[in-house]
Amino acid sequence: MKPNYRNIVQKGDEIYLCVNGEWFFYNQTEPPLGAGAMGTVYLGRSCQTQERVAIKRVVDKYANVPSIRERAKLEASLLFRHRNLVEMIGYCELNPYNGPIFIVSRLVQGITLDEHVNTHLRNRKDAVKRICESLYPVMDALDYLHQKGIVHMDIKPANIMIEHGSNIRLMDLGIAYTPDSVSMTSPGLIGTPKYAAPEQIIEPGQVQLTVDKTTDIYELGVTLYELLAGYNPFDSSTREETIQRQRMEVLPDIQGVPKAVVDVLRKATEKQQNERFQSSGVFETADGLTVVDFKTDRVAAKEAPRRAEVYRTQLNAYAGALAKILQKPVTERVLYFFACDREISL
Repeated sequence: MKPNYRNIVQKGDEIYLCVNGEWFFYNQTEPPLGAGAMGTVYLGRSCQTQERVAIKRVVDKYANVPSIRERAKLEASLLFRHRNLVEMIGYCELNPYNGPIFIVSRLVQGITLDEHVNTHLRNRKDAVKRICESLYPVMDALDYLHQKGIVHMDIKPANIMIEHGSNIRLMDLGIAYTPDSVSMTSPGLIGTPKYAAPEQIIEPGQVQLTVDKTTDIYELGVTLYELLAGYNPFDSSTREETIQRQRMEVLPDIQGVPKAVVDVLRKATEKQQNERFQSSGVFETADGLTVVDFKTDRVAAKEAPRRAEVYRTQLNAYAGALAKILQKPVTERVLYFFACDREISL
């Protein structure tokens, strides 16, 4: 990389990036935060505020693939805010045709959802309930994305983070697994094979994908199955076998998990898109999940602010009445409470 380009500058081991008018930097010799098929993520900082950020460098060999560059730009352009989505800052590239390509986002610190489940939930008596509840925020995030016409296409436990021990965020928007090729329309797969829906498989000569929001529903169903069972139902020794199992096999039962729950996951992972749940909201409220009363606490949580306001109003009224009663002589207080003890109920 040569120095003194307008939006990317190298000074020693540090790379400086200008994104939407703000400069960020990272040290390329420091160990990365993580790496995947599509890129490597480094810890970066804002030159102005010193705020820590995540800087992803897309694998250089993909930089001259137009479709990859467009997907990177899409990911970086998702400048919306949702408490369960990673917040993007922007996109930067050295050369508009050859890269390298950088994507800057807010830093999410924590552990992945599968780590959280295995460490904190797996051995609980209410593990099934708690594991399912952990995906409610992801369903909300997907519903938000789908309303904006965006399909994630890479839902998996490793792309879901537990931030500060509580808040759940869906990561890696827009960049998914792609085969080593110069064209997205040559045979391959978009996504991660053991989670990907059948329609994410690119057949020879295929020029258009049929992915939609039900594609994310499928991947979410496989993800939840893996979290409950402790293993991925389609994982195989070869990529080809994994893809074949995705096309053909139905989810098996899980020991210790109600059959009605697994039936919900089977519905989510139907091979035909029109036979799946048609939205994450429908998936979340599926009847089978009521077997273990998943939604009771969630409904209560949504109702809590309204109920709290009602109780606050009632208590204020009772407090005012009580203050007036306490101003009366003792004998009148006793007679008053005797007369009203069956009428006042908290």
